[in-house]
Amino acid sequence: MIDAGHGAKMPGATINGVMEKDIDLAIVLELKKLFEGADDPSIGVYYTRLDDSDPAFANRSGLANDSDADLFVSIHNNSYQGSADVRGTTVLYDEAKPSEGQSSMRLANILLEKVTGALGSKKRGLTKGNDIFVIRTCEAPAALVEVGFMTNPAELANLTSEAYQKKCAQGIYEAILQALEEGF
Repeated sequence: MIDAGHGAKMPGATINGVMEKDIDLAIVLELKKLFEGADDPSIGVYYTRLDDSDPAFANRSGLANDSDADLFVSIHNNSYQGSADVRGTTVLYDEAKPSEGQSSMRLANILLEKVTGALGSKKRGLTKGNDIFVIRTCEAPAALVEVGFMTNPAELANLTSEAYQKKCAQGIYEAILQALEEGF
């Protein structure tokens, strides 16, 4: 299950007229192209949104639960009003669930490695995310990728670049393939 964060009247962070929801969706649409191009019938991918809609949180994790998803990846971007210098990639996981085996924490680690590797972004590490509804209520291992900081001018320029969005999608794609190879 792939989740593009925010949508519709919930834009997420908005910096210089750029809305997080649009970046999140652009990355997911690039990721969708990768899965379609691979044409691997053993991998079925569901998306919570492929347009400017805003499914309720319960519908996002509910869709994953109802479809018996093997994993749940939510794509977001960060902001920090304290300093424009803050940058990098963070991945949130469910610390309330076991951390061994095919866990939320393991999925988050794989995503962090692959996304930062693909982007060359600063590795900010893993962050506890049980307070995030879609992470907490998803039965499958769930992780939320905060790709970069929209409040950092250089990262915002990257995040709005189609080439950078494609690199991010490639990193997420490779992370999902690795997770599936590991038995998720």
